[in-house]
Amino acid sequence: MASQDDPGAVAPYPQPPSYLWSQFTEENEAAINELRDKHEAETGEPRTAGTIVPDVPEALAVLQPPEPPQNGRWRVFGQMYNLSNQLPSLEEQGVARLGVPIPADSAEKDAHASKVFELKKLSKSLLLNFLELAGILAINPRDAADKLADLQTIFFNMHQHINEWRPHQTREALISMLQAQLERTRNETRALHEVTDSVRKTLVGLADVEDPLAGSAGNTAGTGAAAAESKAASQSASTQNTEAESKRSRQDDVWAALEETFG
Repeated sequence: MASQDDPGAVAPYPQPPSYLWSQFTEENEAAINELRDKHEAETGEPRTAGTIVPDVPEALAVLQPPEPPQNGRWRVFGQMYNLSNQLPSLEEQGVARLGVPIPADSAEKDAHASKVFELKKLSKSLLLNFLELAGILAINPRDAADKLADLQTIFFNMHQHINEWRPHQTREALISMLQAQLERTRNETRALHEVTDSVRKTLVGLADVEDPLAGSAGNTAGTGAAAAESKAASQSASTQNTEAESKRSRQDDVWAALEETFG
C-alpha cells in the first residue's frame, strides 16, 4: 500500500478496493454481529456503530470501523485532511498579516465590528493596489511582480477574515431557520384553531334549530279520537310529506354551513 504522506504514489481517483464486494457478504455480516453481541455481553459496553471488537479474524477486519490515523492525517482523492479541523492562522500559512489580529476571546459584538472594519480597510487597499497595478502595467509591466504579490497578500487576509466569520454565520443561519420554522408552525396552528372555532359555531347553530316534527306531534296528540279516525289517511300522507321536507331542509342547512366553512 502506498504511503499516506506520499502525494505522488496515490491516484486522484483510485479504483475501489476489492473487499467492498468480496468480503461484505451475508455470512460475514452475521459473524461480525455475533462477535459484537458477545463483546457487549462480556464488557457491558453499549453497542454502537463505532464499536470495535478486538481480535477479530482477518476476513472480518474490514467490516469494522477503521481506527483513527496515528498522525491525525489521512488522504482522500489525493487531498490531505486533519482530524483537528481548525483554521490555520496566516502565520502558519506563511502569509503576512495586514492589520492587528482580533483576539478570539473578545466579545462577539466587538469582534463583529472589528472584522467589518478590517474588511473595509482591506477592500479599500485592494482597490488602491489594483489602480497602482494598472499604472505599472501601462508604464513598465516588468515591475508588476511585487504589486501582484501585494494583491495576493490582501486577498489571503480577506479570505482569512471571512473564514474566521464562518461560525458566526452558521449560528445566525441556524437561528434564522429555526425562527422561520417556528413562525410557520404558529401560522398553521392559528389556522387550525380558526377552522375549529368556525365548525364549532356552525354545529352549535344547527343544534339550536327547532324540529318542526316536535310541534306537529304535540298538536296531533291533542286532537280527538274521533277526528283522528276520520282523517287518518289524509294526515298520514301529510305527516310523511312534512317529515321528508323537514329532513331535506336540515340536510340542506348542514351542507350549506359546511360549504360556507370549508368552501
